Amino acid sequence: MHVTLILWSIFAAWRWGDWKHWKKYHATMLFMALSSAMYDVLVNDGSYYLWRYVGNNYFSEEMASLLYTCVAFPATALLFLSNFPDERWQQLLHIGKYVAIYVCLEIIGLYFGTISHAHSWNMWWSTVFNLAMFSILRLHFTRPLIAYVVSLAIATYLMIHFQVSLWDSE
Repeated sequence: MHVTLILWSIFAAWRWGDWKHWKKYHATMLFMALSSAMYDVLVNDGSYYLWRYVGNNYFSEEMASLLYTCVAFPATALLFLSNFPDERWQQLLHIGKYVAIYVCLEIIGLYFGTISHAHSWNMWWSTVFNLAMFSILRLHFTRPLIAYVVSLAIATYLMIHFQVSLWDSE
């Protein structure tokens, strides 16, 4: 599944992304990758995670995470932003579409064992997180400093709520 999603991300970004104006989206593409990398750094203790990719014959857990961080997530940001509509109701539908895609892919990943949840993380939390993530991606595109503050507040809340330690348990 990891191979398929990475290849699909590359194809979709190539086919439907606005590569002509990629520099316009570059900062937000990096923001999404940085956010993923921060999760990997902060929740890097093998005995404590909220969700993680499960390795397979092609990729280790770490390689899958790296490829999603460096390829799939920036591609998603490019697709999401470069196709963002102007009308308010269409914007809500656009965010909802991307949330639904990510939720469906996660459900499939859980079913096939390529993603796992732990420590009370579940699909409800993933859905809320995806809604916040795509809303913040748009906010970062228009008002990056506010997006950083909101992201920090959400990350802090999640770390406290899920009792994520900044120290390894080993």
